Amino acid sequence: MRKLLIAAVAAAFVLNASLALAGTGAVKLPPYKESKLGNGLRVFVMETTEVPLVSVALLVPSGSAADGPGAEGVANLTGRLLLKGAGGMSAEQIADAIEEVGGDMNVNTTRDYTVVFANFMAKDLPRALDIMSKAVLTPAFPVEELAREQSLVAAGIAGTKDNPIAFASREAVRVLVGDHPYAHPVDGSAKSVEALTRDGVLAYYQANYVPAGAIVAVVGNVKSAQAFDLVKARFGSWKGAAPAREIPALEPKKLPGRRVFVVDKKDATQSQIRIGNVAVPRNTPDYFPLVVSNTVLGGGFTSRLMNEIRVNRGLSYGARSGVTHMKHGGTFTVMTYTKNKTMREAIDVCLNELKKLRDERIGDEELTSNKKYISGLFPFDIETNNDLAGWLVDLTYNGVPLTFIEEYQGKVAAVTPDDCMRVARAHYWLDDNLLFLMTSYDETKDQLQGLGNVEVVGIDKIE
Repeated sequence: MRKLLIAAVAAAFVLNASLALAGTGAVKLPPYKESKLGNGLRVFVMETTEVPLVSVALLVPSGSAADGPGAEGVANLTGRLLLKGAGGMSAEQIADAIEEVGGDMNVNTTRDYTVVFANFMAKDLPRALDIMSKAVLTPAFPVEELAREQSLVAAGIAGTKDNPIAFASREAVRVLVGDHPYAHPVDGSAKSVEALTRDGVLAYYQANYVPAGAIVAVVGNVKSAQAFDLVKARFGSWKGAAPAREIPALEPKKLPGRRVFVVDKKDATQSQIRIGNVAVPRNTPDYFPLVVSNTVLGGGFTSRLMNEIRVNRGLSYGARSGVTHMKHGGTFTVMTYTKNKTMREAIDVCLNELKKLRDERIGDEELTSNKKYISGLFPFDIETNNDLAGWLVDLTYNGVPLTFIEEYQGKVAAVTPDDCMRVARAHYWLDDNLLFLMTSYDETKDQLQGLGNVEVVGIDKIE
């Protein structure tokens, strides 16, 4: 059965991609219907008939931003435990029930929300929803499974400290957003995860796993009426009002004259470089100009940053930029790494490329090439039932119309050089930003002259 499912998934990739392109280059969504249960749970069903598969995504609007002080990582740990015992079934029994029909189920936690994903043969949708409802409505949180997951998470956190790229990226966000809840790493810290208890996990679950604000999407070879009935039968009794909490907006606070934050790693032979600032939330009207301008700057292998830093100067194997959008705000970051002796040169190149994007119109040829690149990749983001289910819950959660998907390529094509310059000036800051460095401070401190106010923290002081 597992081989059958894998083969069907492979077929779904081809067929859904063909459907998405529709021979004209335009993305066309399969038809879908929406309903809302009496308890507030929103339900989407999208019928696709090409392959006998079905995917389900259930989003609970609570992620690591809802972690309490000292309990960082509780949202992630709660999600990890959902399939480790629920509804009278042990972790092994749940895994066997999924495995014997060739299904797949997993849980993913972000800063904003937690999503349970399921991928099954269409005929096994009742089983998928049975298991999912047990996991979401009646998790057991066994003490032994809690201890096991704590150990796994702690090992991952420890591993991050040994991965310079991952560690620098994580800490740069923490420094940039300060005391905002988005500063919480999704995994938490070694100290906070170790301190979590079953009572703490249960309290978090009871406060946050409620139908108000939750979203379910069922995508696949199933009739809408049948899918709605199955969802209602399993989740209609779910109770609870939305938590009385508010995640504040991530304020775009400027850092006058630039804040230079150095993590001193005395044995470092390479310097990790991050330049960034607070940006805009997911529902920003500037979304498409930001996608295009960021791709030009550092969003692809032929981007300006990659060409100047890797190809022309040989300073690094990699350089990129990215805009991360969340519900209550976002971040913009330029990231690269280089030998300690060339740290300042790499920083200056990054700042110069930012300045050019803000001050000079992108040429028509460069703009057209990047827009074609973006539009050409997009169908691969929506080619499976699982992809579509994920888009449905994510867009709905963020208040973005579902027409976003069908309009994507047209709106990318409509972006102009002036649009790119405007959003670069508004959202890619050149001076009043954060320059985060992980380097050997004694070796590189002379290179920091004129960059801004410098703070230095030893890596041993960071959890």
